[in-house]
Amino acid sequence: MGGTVTTDLYKVLHRAATTLLDHGAIIEKMESLGYRDLPYKRISKQNKEPVYTSNLFLMKTYMSLEAKKKTRSILRNDLDMVHVEMVSEAEMTTPPFECNLEELLKPPSERQAVKDLRDNQKLGHFTRQMIYKRTEKEWKAIPKSYPMTPPRP
Repeated sequence: MGGTVTTDLYKVLHRAATTLLDHGAIIEKMESLGYRDLPYKRISKQNKEPVYTSNLFLMKTYMSLEAKKKTRSILRNDLDMVHVEMVSEAEMTTPPFECNLEELLKPPSERQAVKDLRDNQKLGHFTRQMIYKRTEKEWKAIPKSYPMTPPRP
C-alpha cells in the first residue's frame, strides 16, 4: 500500500512540475510541507467525498502572468489536486512588524490608542438612551425648592 501511495504522489508532482515547465515556468525550489490536516474541509474532485488531510507541497517558480493564468486553470482541473493556489511575490511582502510591548504594558488610561478611542467615541442609540435615563433619574432625585407664599398675618 505504501508503495502505490508514494508512486501516485510522485506521478502527481511530476505532472504538476511538467505542466509548469511546459508553460515556461522556472522552478527554483520545491519543498514538502508534510502530510497535514487541511484548515477546512475540501471536496475530492474524483469521488466528491470530503477531504480533511492531504500532502502539502510548495513550489517556488518564476513565470509570466499569462503563463500563470493558463497553468492555474490546468492544475485546478487536475483531478488529483485538491487545492491549487498561486501567489505573486508582491502579495507576500509585508511591512516590517514593530513591537510596541512597552505601550501595551502601560495602564489603559495612559495608552495613546485608548485616548484616541475615547476622543473619537461614537455612542449608539441604546447607550444614549441609558445615559439619558440615568441622568433623568438623578435629576428627579434632587429635591427641588418651590417658591412658597409668605404666611398670612
